[in-house]
Amino acid sequence: MQFLRGDFKGEIKLLRPPWAIPEALFIETCSGCGECIKACPASILKPGRAKLPEVDFSGGGCDFCGDCKAVCETGALSQSAGPGRSPWTLKAHFEDACLARQGMACYTCQESCDMDAIRLRLVVGGVSAPQLVSDACNGCGDCYAPCPVGAVSMRPQPAQS
Repeated sequence: MQFLRGDFKGEIKLLRPPWAIPEALFIETCSGCGECIKACPASILKPGRAKLPEVDFSGGGCDFCGDCKAVCETGALSQSAGPGRSPWTLKAHFEDACLARQGMACYTCQESCDMDAIRLRLVVGGVSAPQLVSDACNGCGDCYAPCPVGAVSMRPQPAQS
């Protein structure tokens, strides 16, 4: 399956809903019933392989309302985020296609970030480039869809202890 997706090295990580338990256990636990997909008011959850839910930020971001977790009867969405912590380890990443990295002024990602996690770093003699304030980013994905060149990706980061 990885080969068919063009993921020859197995590096593409599927984005599961917030509060998802670790991937191997998620695959065993989730029944693919689709209740979390129906419950998502932001409509960012889509059925993936074996009808297991995957996150698709192309239509917007997650506000962490918890509706998906509330309807999950199998416990596949049950991981506790803890006080002040995000329910997943996703963080924004800026790809090389970023307009600012190409020398063009663009503030779209910064303007769409309600968490103030994207700052524009001043570059002497050039255009300001986006820089992520990792501690402030909750991985909501609000910066993903507005990017005019698709240069924002959401990637899992190692969990902080």
